[in-house]
Amino acid sequence: MFNSIVKKIFLTIVGMFVIILFIQLVLHNFFLEDIYFNMKLSKVERTFDGFLNAYEESNWSKLELNDLAKDYEEESGASIIILNINNEILNNCYFETFNYLTLRTDDGKHINVIVDFLIDEEGKFRNDNNIFNIGEEIEVECLSIKGTNFLETLEIRGEDKSVINDEGYETWKELYKKNTSIITEISGVIIKRNFIIRDRGILSYQQERLWNEVKKRMIENNIFANNIFEKGGYEYVEEYSGLLTVVLVNKIEGINGTSEYVYSLFTLENIRDAFQILNGYYYYIFAIQIALALILVYFYSKWITYPLIRLIDVAKGISELDFTKKSHVCSNDELNILSSSLNNISNNLSTTIERLEDSNNELAIEAIKKAENEERMRNLLTGLSHEFKTPLGIMSGFLEIIRDGVYEKEPEYYIDVISDEIHKLNGLVLETIELSKLKTGSYKLNLSEFEIKPLIKRLIDKFEKQLRDKEMDIEINVEDKTVLGDVKKIEQAMTNLLSNGIRYSPNNQRIEIETKIENKKLYISIRNYGVLIDEEDLNKIWERFYRVEKSRNRELGGSGLGLTIVKNILELHEADYGVKRINNGIEFYFSLKLKD
Repeated sequence: MFNSIVKKIFLTIVGMFVIILFIQLVLHNFFLEDIYFNMKLSKVERTFDGFLNAYEESNWSKLELNDLAKDYEEESGASIIILNINNEILNNCYFETFNYLTLRTDDGKHINVIVDFLIDEEGKFRNDNNIFNIGEEIEVECLSIKGTNFLETLEIRGEDKSVINDEGYETWKELYKKNTSIITEISGVIIKRNFIIRDRGILSYQQERLWNEVKKRMIENNIFANNIFEKGGYEYVEEYSGLLTVVLVNKIEGINGTSEYVYSLFTLENIRDAFQILNGYYYYIFAIQIALALILVYFYSKWITYPLIRLIDVAKGISELDFTKKSHVCSNDELNILSSSLNNISNNLSTTIERLEDSNNELAIEAIKKAENEERMRNLLTGLSHEFKTPLGIMSGFLEIIRDGVYEKEPEYYIDVISDEIHKLNGLVLETIELSKLKTGSYKLNLSEFEIKPLIKRLIDKFEKQLRDKEMDIEINVEDKTVLGDVKKIEQAMTNLLSNGIRYSPNNQRIEIETKIENKKLYISIRNYGVLIDEEDLNKIWERFYRVEKSRNRELGGSGLGLTIVKNILELHEADYGVKRINNGIEFYFSLKLKD
């Protein structure tokens, strides 16, 4: 039956993994490229349509049009040019993302000449022999761009150099032949160089691509052809770059009745080859994922069914009146409840049988102990449920923030807080277990003789950083004596007392540790200054989950169990102990038996 349980869980989870991975494989091989393209195109088209609708309904000034065109480009990642019927550029800031020189002509005008063909992707001159500096006087043969103060350079001449834009002449030769009037010559002094860094490689030239498309339509004399605007655009793949380029076009009627034309272009990397290469590797990845899933699910199924198998073994032992078998399932779920229930059944049945063999007095004693244990458990669970609320609430809230992606800070901040709360919960559970052992008497002291002074020095070394951070001094007046006790538990008790003293004392205060001998016992006192506790709080300070700090500040407050653990450790040692107010401070003290 055990193997059957493991097998069912194993096959179920493996089947789910395989289905998910298979769906992922199919999507990756057959749909991912199209999904990527369609999502990108749909986003740009929605933004484009929104821009057009707003443009038709508003009478924007040129400044407003430039700002809204920039907003469109930032939102969609596409470039946009708006022309009127006279081929004038309406969003005249379009060319500000090009590389250009600003000239001051003889008549004092400032003209921008585009020199992309001279500048590389790092914003530097391609050829050291063709460098044009500020203050240099140059002559430029260029193409007029209507509606702007930008000119596209065909040839630029300096004092001792001349550079021709070969690509511009060759590409737009027909345009220049048909429209010689648009070619002009200017001269002036360079007063500013405006060069940009293109950190996206060939994708950085999207603005230039759109301008070239617009010029192409001018050459072909069909910039206003109805078939283009009826289709709403076109797309093509560049031969030299492999980039998929999509052009959206639209003709709109302005408020004043004039026709205007909107071009928008965006480019996509040709990801088809990349996907084809990745697909070959993805089969290997798929196989590796399946193998890993088989291994992980196998061990997971073993792990998840192990507590159930243990519970079945305990239940079988109970049916055979063997109460020595116990279930040790340590998990905060239904299995833990079932484990506790089985253990309680086993304990109760064992106790019942023993009671039948014991005297009435023993039965009465057991009943009293049981009632005390149940009351203690109820009190403990009540306290724990209260203490668990805050960290669980914090974790729940931060997990919802992470799930919804509504970040006000970096994701690492929320993860660190959740990790810290888990650490605090873990400490609370460990201290609860420790307290339970001490309370029930299941812990047996490991008594030995040890020197108290070296122990105290080790403790101070452990708290060196905390003392330094709070700029606190520590004064020691300890006698070099040998005492009798459980050294680990005494160290734990002193650690809790010293930790409390440092935590609740203000900065720049001091801690005092002092010993004295009375009635053949060594009394150890730990004093911290700068904090006072009311007498009412002193009487309750040893209780579980009691904190003097009423606000329950999570930065100051511990688990609320530290002093209760100290109390139980000292009671197991039959020590004298207590706490009292001193001048501007608090003193904790306890005694240990001296070596004979």
